[in-house]
Amino acid sequence: MSAVTETVDLTLYGCPMHYIKAREAIAGMALEQEILLLVNNGSAVEEVLTSLRHDGQQAEVESTHGLITTIRVVKKCQKLVKP
Repeated sequence: MSAVTETVDLTLYGCPMHYIKAREAIAGMALEQEILLLVNNGSAVEEVLTSLRHDGQQAEVESTHGLITTIRVVKKCQKLVKP
């Protein structure tokens, strides 16, 4: 496992912008690099997880604190699928 390259705060975005911003951040990463995404609890967590997994990335909830969930993503797929 590689070190986390960045933490991206997506709590200011709603659907679908939180996913679009996550994809933009991941697009500039090398394969096997990791990134942490901060998202609001609730449906945003499942939406981001499902969408990133559909793109071929490894995405798991790392922690939940208060109203924010941290998602750890490992880039597994170079070419992202268009939504």
